[in-house]
Amino acid sequence: MRKVLVLVVLAMFLMVPVSFAKTTISESDLASVTAQEGVTITFDNLTITSVTIDEQSWGDSDGFGSYNSAGWVGATITTSGDLVALSGSLTIDVGTSGSTTAVRIGLPSLAIGSDTMSVTQVLKLSTAKELTGTQVLGTAYMGGVEATINGGLIITAH
Repeated sequence: MRKVLVLVVLAMFLMVPVSFAKTTISESDLASVTAQEGVTITFDNLTITSVTIDEQSWGDSDGFGSYNSAGWVGATITTSGDLVALSGSLTIDVGTSGSTTAVRIGLPSLAIGSDTMSVTQVLKLSTAKELTGTQVLGTAYMGGVEATINGGLIITAH
């Protein structure tokens, strides 16, 4: 009986894989490991394109001098190309430094405009805020409007 018990214990040790060797992980390998809590929202090339504003105007309800009726000046506006482009991940994490706890919102890649974006505005005068029955003053044009926003937003209590 004793021999059988010794053989069973020996067989169990032989069936267990033995690997107690430790290897060092490089900094680049360690950088790709994530084991943290938080929220990630991934944007897959989300774009807003070709925005149109039927009219944008401002006016004066009682005019001025001998021009004593309401008058409006404004424009009809059209854009072409990418107005806003989002790609990458937005992250939300919470942490504490000393006695201050903060929420950090890491922004995705956000581009406003592009080298192909343009804005065309037809400038008008009218007696109505909707720019009906208009007198055209001319056209304004902007091309290659671009802005890139990167970084994060940290929110704390005060």
